Amino acid sequence: MIYGFISSLDDETTKVFFRSKKIRGNNIYNAESLGALTSVLQSGDAVYTVSCNRFASVRQVYTVARFCHERGIVLHFVAEPYLDIGNGKQWRPAVAKVIASMVESEQKAKGMMAQGFKMTDSQWEYAYRCFELMNLDILAHTFSADGVLKRGS
Repeated sequence: MIYGFISSLDDETTKVFFRSKKIRGNNIYNAESLGALTSVLQSGDAVYTVSCNRFASVRQVYTVARFCHERGIVLHFVAEPYLDIGNGKQWRPAVAKVIASMVESEQKAKGMMAQGFKMTDSQWEYAYRCFELMNLDILAHTFSADGVLKRGS
């Protein structure tokens, strides 16, 4: 089966793309139902998403990619093909290293912030979400389409 993964960032263009890939409406899962998607996935399935920023955090990208890789599920990132997993594709070592360090930095930053600031739970949620979104945006723009680290110009 072929599935789609969307978020509130997606619009009709995404649905047109998914239709071109023969993804039916009942096989399109939104970010809030990621658990439901992973529960139906089987070896040989494929999941398409427009970008890594459809996930909640780099940690979630890493976790889902590892889940798919271990189960023989193909995971396609349309805007970031260097993140594709499955069908013999793996992350380049440089990509894997950056993702691992980003996951670690998310956790370290959250811990350091928790020790240094006094905020309400909703303020913490907002601050963490901002950090996670920033990290996802960095991941989406750090590498060229072939997985080569971009250099400053």
